[in-house]
Amino acid sequence: MKSVVAAVVTAYFFTGADPQTMLGTQYKAYITVQAFNPAGVEKYRDKILDSSRHMPRSAQTFLDTNIDWEIYAESIFRPNWDKLTKAQKAKFKRLLQRDAIDRYGDLFSPSLKFSVKFKGDTEYRSLRGHKFAKVSTTLSSLRSNAEVDIAFIFHRSPERWALCDVYVDGVSKSRLYRREVRRIYKKEGYKGVVKVFQKRLAQK
Repeated sequence: MKSVVAAVVTAYFFTGADPQTMLGTQYKAYITVQAFNPAGVEKYRDKILDSSRHMPRSAQTFLDTNIDWEIYAESIFRPNWDKLTKAQKAKFKRLLQRDAIDRYGDLFSPSLKFSVKFKGDTEYRSLRGHKFAKVSTTLSSLRSNAEVDIAFIFHRSPERWALCDVYVDGVSKSRLYRREVRRIYKKEGYKGVVKVFQKRLAQK
């Protein structure tokens, strides 16, 4: 039987509706399960962070469905994305996913208490033939005075909206990676980029 945490994770996927609405729904679901099943949240987080074992199916489905890894990877590897083979693209997307899990998996914690304030309505725009949406928020710690402005960027696929970038205090995560990847690719090519990511993951 699925745990309550896994069931909650599996239940929420972005749709064609306003991404801000879905973010609000997911946040409310998370703080509810965080309050009533903290041990389950911690156990589930540990399974996600353990790279030596398979990711829980519910978490993998959530990541594959709610994050547009193709757009995210392409934006990081631009303008060299189309030079990669299908296998190279797939490998780079897997590295990005593991990197994201290692960087942000600890945030899935029963002890991390925060509130979310949405800053205005969702902003929509079109770029290079794609539709994007921006949801601006302020996350505030409930245990300190710490606040951080986070903007979630979504890409519209034929089926649903999916997250493709995050701005933290106005700085795009994909843009930061793009600068680094361009520099490495210019000197060492695709293998050099992969080597850097693999080394980084091995140190975590």
